[in-house]
Amino acid sequence: MRALMWSMVMSTLLLTGCWSRVEINDCAFVTAMYVDKAANGQMELTLAFPLPNRLVPGTVGGSASPGNPYAQVSRKGKTITEAYQKMQIDLPRRISWGHTRIIVISEEMAKQGISHILEFIARDPKLNINNAVLVAPGKAKDIENLVPAFERFPSEIVREFTQEKVTLYTTPKDFLETENGDMIVGYLTKGKEKMVSEQGKVAMWVGTDGMALFHNYKMVGKIGQKEGRGALWLRNSIKNASVSIISPTDKKLISLLILRSKTKIRPSKKEPFTFDVYVTAEDDISESYSNIDLTNAKNIFQLEKIAEKEIKDRIGEAFKASKEMKADVFQFGAYLSWYKPKIWKAVKEDWPTVYHDKVKLNIHVDLLIKRPGSENNPIWIKEINS
Repeated sequence: MRALMWSMVMSTLLLTGCWSRVEINDCAFVTAMYVDKAANGQMELTLAFPLPNRLVPGTVGGSASPGNPYAQVSRKGKTITEAYQKMQIDLPRRISWGHTRIIVISEEMAKQGISHILEFIARDPKLNINNAVLVAPGKAKDIENLVPAFERFPSEIVREFTQEKVTLYTTPKDFLETENGDMIVGYLTKGKEKMVSEQGKVAMWVGTDGMALFHNYKMVGKIGQKEGRGALWLRNSIKNASVSIISPTDKKLISLLILRSKTKIRPSKKEPFTFDVYVTAEDDISESYSNIDLTNAKNIFQLEKIAEKEIKDRIGEAFKASKEMKADVFQFGAYLSWYKPKIWKAVKEDWPTVYHDKVKLNIHVDLLIKRPGSENNPIWIKEINS
């Protein structure tokens, strides 16, 4: 009995309280981080926060008081830490990174380099290195001014672009795993127009517009939407995409909806700097303006070959753009280091030049049209033939 009592007393000494905890009511939860270039060698850090006092419990995005249920705070500094600390001093709550989902960097800042931003993210254990990184024209913080018609917060709109694979889901982790900071990142676009949801008032909208290419952690160029779709194929990130092709019978459009796809990359066994890209895809015909007979297996096979060529061209254009900028954003060097380490060791120091001068792709696309849709041929063809 005495031994039991002694063990119980000793066990209580091992129980500790949460001495470092911060109450939820004392936290300011960051949903998005925006980084802009400022004057005199400084940068501007902007953080977006939800405002709990303006959210009505049990409703989606409702407001208990006038005004938006979110806010943004900006401070300038020579480093991210300096700007962040200036912000913390002026806020009544402790900044919490646990709910951060996106990091948007202005194009001007991206061209100067983002290694210091990655340094801050990598060193702070509270910041998730799997957050989505995006580049925006003009001021990155202006993205927070968009009207979140379908979501509670502006940052949720931008995050959905990566979740739905409308653009690339690139993370700080992806950058940190590269040999020389070569990476490809989704590029945003923004504009203003009259919106029905805002009673016809002019408001900001945000969308996607191609990709930003990085070399040595600096943005060195941009590719458009068509090449950007090729980049998604190379990064095995195609989802809910479509391919439009020209019918061989009357040169009219036919649209295919991608159901499933997979991309595999391997170094060629015969040529040291040639890579085989294998793409498999399953599609449905979602729309046809052509008179081509979709009940004919030979016609379907012909359409498959046309679509395969379209995908090959998109991939080729994305690859060509990266070569011109000497930016191995698709990490072919990594594949070489995994499968041919001796060759990689010999060219590693001069890889940007080798990539530009010698790397080639053999693109293999195997596309299957599973269904022509609920209608084998367009309804108007039936009307003509009836």
